[in-house]
Amino acid sequence: MSRRPALADPTGLLLALAAGRLALHLPEAGLAPLTEPLQAEGLALPEALARTEETLMAVLGAADAPLARLARAARLSAFDLDLLGLAVLPAVDDRAAEALETLARGARRLTAGRAARLLLPAGHAAAPLRQALRESPLWRCGLLRAAETAQPPAERRLEPTPALLAAIDGAWPEATAEGWVAQPAETTGTAPASLEATIAAIAAWAEGKGPPLLLLDAPRPDRAIEALAMAAARMGRPALLLHAPTVDAPSSPSPPPASPHAWPPWAEAAVAAAATSALVALVAEGESLAGPVVPPIAPVAVIGPQGIGGRHLAWRRLAVPPPRMAEQHARWVSALPGLPAAEATALAAQTWMAAGDIAAVAAAAEHHDPAGLLAARMAIAPPRAARLATLRDPAVPWERLVLEPETAAKLEDLVRRFRHRATVREAWGMDHGGTALVALLSGDPGTGKTLAAEAIALRLGLPLLAADLSRIVSKYIGETEKNLAELFAAAEGFAAVLFFDEADALFGKRTAVEDAHDRYANIEVNYLLQRLERFEGIALLATNLAQGMDEAFLRRFDLTVPIPRPGPEQRCALWRAHLPAALLTPEVDLGALAAGCDMTGGEIRNAALTAAFAAAEAGTAIGPDTLHAAIAQEFAKQGRPLPAGIAPLGTDGGPA
Repeated sequence: MSRRPALADPTGLLLALAAGRLALHLPEAGLAPLTEPLQAEGLALPEALARTEETLMAVLGAADAPLARLARAARLSAFDLDLLGLAVLPAVDDRAAEALETLARGARRLTAGRAARLLLPAGHAAAPLRQALRESPLWRCGLLRAAETAQPPAERRLEPTPALLAAIDGAWPEATAEGWVAQPAETTGTAPASLEATIAAIAAWAEGKGPPLLLLDAPRPDRAIEALAMAAARMGRPALLLHAPTVDAPSSPSPPPASPHAWPPWAEAAVAAAATSALVALVAEGESLAGPVVPPIAPVAVIGPQGIGGRHLAWRRLAVPPPRMAEQHARWVSALPGLPAAEATALAAQTWMAAGDIAAVAAAAEHHDPAGLLAARMAIAPPRAARLATLRDPAVPWERLVLEPETAAKLEDLVRRFRHRATVREAWGMDHGGTALVALLSGDPGTGKTLAAEAIALRLGLPLLAADLSRIVSKYIGETEKNLAELFAAAEGFAAVLFFDEADALFGKRTAVEDAHDRYANIEVNYLLQRLERFEGIALLATNLAQGMDEAFLRRFDLTVPIPRPGPEQRCALWRAHLPAALLTPEVDLGALAAGCDMTGGEIRNAALTAAFAAAEAGTAIGPDTLHAAIAQEFAKQGRPLPAGIAPLGTDGGPA
């Protein structure tokens, strides 16, 4: 692989200079084709290098090439440029790489100290050299990899970052050295009115009016991405997104602190911004961006609900407003022209989605009902993964719920509040307290609280984000609050129904402070109270102990829905749902069982399965004896007395 430099090209000049420096020390390395352009005037190689270095510095000061923009932004000296050339050359020419392997005793990259000995005359003072390497912008500006910055400066390898290698060609990297994945940001349609002020502010910041770091504080990253892409389009500039690397959930309660020698990820992002004049943003979803106080060499935006680290570093925060439901309504009507007005209103209230995602979901959905649109959305624009919860694609249809009329009416009220948010809260201007929808489902175990939560999610066309309490609660001070902040952010913007099962474990009553444990437990409850106030989404809480919930939460609940134990009529319907008539013998009377056995839906399901497995083993239909034995087993689990007509279990697990 070879690359011949051209004198009009700053990158070509840089590589020719680096090849010439190597040729002085390795004349037998066969680098003449790379150094030939330097000797066009018949000068000896040392004089040709000096002349070319003068030309390069002049070109870099005036040219509008990627390398020239980088050199000016990072304020690279002639010494820095020589090191940069020796770093880049082996990555673009195999002959140079082989020559460097000879000098570095097998390594394809020189250390900074060995490279300096190639560039400086013998006897050069060591202290100024170490100082020059320590202050060099090559590492802290994201041009060279910072993996070895804990070592003395002279021992750092001259290894270019992916951003630099792409930038010298005016291209974008596929990923950064730290694993941030690059993706162009494109915009479709016209800018919604609610984003006009944000777009103008981003454009002003990109022109240099303000600190080089901008935090786009948005509950949902796609909203901030939409604003950034539209600002770039209006300026005639491209937009590039760098998504945080995907990592497994940490096994320790808290990730280890960032190394004080690790440069922040915006350093390499700024390289792409400076070289290509693009608007570059780090999409930092839950990613820690802590690092040394090093400003980027070009404006870089950070998208996410958290801070960006570096408390002494100047940065600007810009809150991105949520979309208006009227705008979402217009987008859905445009994507699905034949959609009834009521359905378009419900979809507008469903979630915050960019225009391109709405169009893609509408085109991909096989059916335009909530279930069909949800399936398409999960394939095209799923909510971001949360390490603290389980993302479920709900599959419980509304018709499967067996509830008393009063309970069913309350759940219908919950659905109605969701579907008509756009009308009541925005069009009519009522309820300025926020757009959160929070409901408490309470009842005995097995009454169907989790089943109801899944049915509600499917009815609303949203996935279910079930909180994992084992990962949320931490013994480390402040860690639980951080986990909760991350979890709420994942469900923000009606991206998913946030579901807390056994909610009394988190939302329990505050206690009198007698020791440090009480104090910090109360802090967690206080944080939850504050977070629910500004939550932009739908949350369902399920508990068996409603009396254990802190009273301050009751005011923040839009609805409380007690789910009572099923009566005889509901129990009969549950038995018929779980035991098809074709599997039963004629002697089985489900109506009599429902009337005589006080069981919840969960217990009925367990008994039906137990009886089915026993019948399958015997190769017969499910008869009264098999069913009675299964019911007796359920009552025995809880130590409850058996209903009349149900025989106790024998030693073999069947009727006595």
